[in-house]
Amino acid sequence: GGDAAVGVQLFEASSCTYTYVLADAGTGDAVIIDPVLETVPRDLRLLRELGLTLRYAANTHCHADHVTGSGALRRALGCSSAISRASGASADLLLGEGDELRFGAF
Repeated sequence: GGDAAVGVQLFEASSCTYTYVLADAGTGDAVIIDPVLETVPRDLRLLRELGLTLRYAANTHCHADHVTGSGALRRALGCSSAISRASGASADLLLGEGDELRFGAF
């Protein structure tokens, strides 16, 4: 197929956190992984500059070292938040083994 994915790795220095944006280049659908509250303006600017529609703000785990940016992104863009059910954290989607977050053709 002609499906192409775009991936961007971002870094927040004070908590040493990597944030990832994955997108379907064809549809513009995107997911952000481990967003940090302090860098939400940067992330919103990047999404806007790339013309992406954020579908999910996902966290790989419950973060003790920083406040997640998922809530702020959800309020700004209307995306869904997601995290593992086993984390004990709250989100729109509580994920388990084998669950998938679909965006565009991915």
